[in-house]
Amino acid sequence: MRSIDEILPLLSPLLDGMAKHFGDNCEFVVHDYTRDFSSTIVAIANGQVTGREVGQGGSKLGLRIMQGKEEEDGKYNYISQTSDGRFLRSSTIYLKGEDGTILGSLCINIDVSEFIRSRNFMDRMIGADLPQTQQKAEELVLFENVEELLVALITDSINHVGVPVAHMTREQKVEGISYLNRRGAFKIKNAAITVAKYYDISRYTIYNYLNDASVSE
Repeated sequence: MRSIDEILPLLSPLLDGMAKHFGDNCEFVVHDYTRDFSSTIVAIANGQVTGREVGQGGSKLGLRIMQGKEEEDGKYNYISQTSDGRFLRSSTIYLKGEDGTILGSLCINIDVSEFIRSRNFMDRMIGADLPQTQQKAEELVLFENVEELLVALITDSINHVGVPVAHMTREQKVEGISYLNRRGAFKIKNAAITVAKYYDISRYTIYNYLNDASVSE
């Protein structure tokens, strides 16, 4: 396979069929990571689960894949979360090219919010004090658009520095911008405009900070 476009005619009816089989709470998504991050979704079935549609972007996991930081064949049975707080059991199957490069992915997201609420209710009713399996979901939040994702990454970067932007030194702002770069934020189209606004600096300054960060690393 040399591109996702080659197999998309096969994947699209497969997604529709699986969506009908598994029901409305199970979403199937195909991403093409050769496209701009803001529009990697090329096929989706039951998009109401995450509120996304063809032409929209992906998650923080998608950013890591596009940065070449994922080396496995996929990521399975992890907990993700929608921007409105619903929990999903998710799996991401990487679609690789002939040279092993990840070109895209097939993602499965099942809304398990009702199951979690039912389990918690049953535990309270029977007075069970059993250890709960907790999986970190913050890193895997699924946003309806890349603007929300970018703002979340910026918030993460400010929390990482640990100082409000108004009180940051130049070195702390360099660290915040470097953090965003490591997380792939600048792969999002026009990200520098939004980052500059939140960090109260110019886009030109951002590029200087990135250069400073790369020299010190």
